[in-house]
Amino acid sequence: MRLVRASAAERTSLRDIVPSMVQGFVYVSGDQPGPMEGATVGARVRMPSWDPPWIVVDHELDTVIVARWPGRLFRVESVPPSSDEERVALARARGSLRAEARYTRVFAVDVLAELPPALLFGPHGQAVVEILECARLLVDPVARELAAVRPPDASQAYGRAWQRWLDRQPNGTPYRTGDHSHVLAVPGAGRIGSPIGHGIAVLWTCVVDRARRCAGSTAFTFDEDEDDEVLLDPWATAASALLDAAMALGAPDLVDPADASLLTEAWCVITRP
Repeated sequence: MRLVRASAAERTSLRDIVPSMVQGFVYVSGDQPGPMEGATVGARVRMPSWDPPWIVVDHELDTVIVARWPGRLFRVESVPPSSDEERVALARARGSLRAEARYTRVFAVDVLAELPPALLFGPHGQAVVEILECARLLVDPVARELAAVRPPDASQAYGRAWQRWLDRQPNGTPYRTGDHSHVLAVPGAGRIGSPIGHGIAVLWTCVVDRARRCAGSTAFTFDEDEDDEVLLDPWATAASALLDAAMALGAPDLVDPADASLLTEAWCVITRP
């Protein structure tokens, strides 16, 4: 651990600006667990050093970033610094945070509870989790089936759900025009970037990962500028079919019965007993 020495002035001021404890939430992806690997309820988890990456505690569930799936969700309480040197290091770690930041960087936490990750995707999050599990285990035959049975009008129904969501967002006005049939997130519209949090974006990531694992480079091409990788069919349409289902089942208040039927048609085909 790197030693960070505090001056007398720092010791006096840092006692005031570094809060003693913060409660909140930590999401840990299975492929990048970091210091939280193997965390259990009742345990104290401490970083091996004061250098980044730090443990990030989100103050509320809707700010938790889910970049990878699967993962674990914990409710934690930060551990106060045990020395002036640690207090200095902690203050420096937090120094670049804006006053309105809804998360805190810490060096150690007590694990208070383990929560269902479905909570991160809204009131109907368990339905989203089931679709995520399908996406992360997707294989070529199922991808082809999803692509074959996705209704041609599903893209429009998906876009209409986004439009209804944007209509309810405090900053949704600038985003309401245009085509939303392939949107994964609109971070500036409100507190969360989509109707089901990070569920839509991470679902797409799961399909991309599976396409790469199952089909390799044959599942991708590049755009006309040769800058961005583009997912090809059947994986691209299969991903859209799963996004359709996640929207309809994860945010049922945004779809009418006709659109719900369109958006879940392909999902019902592959999940039918």
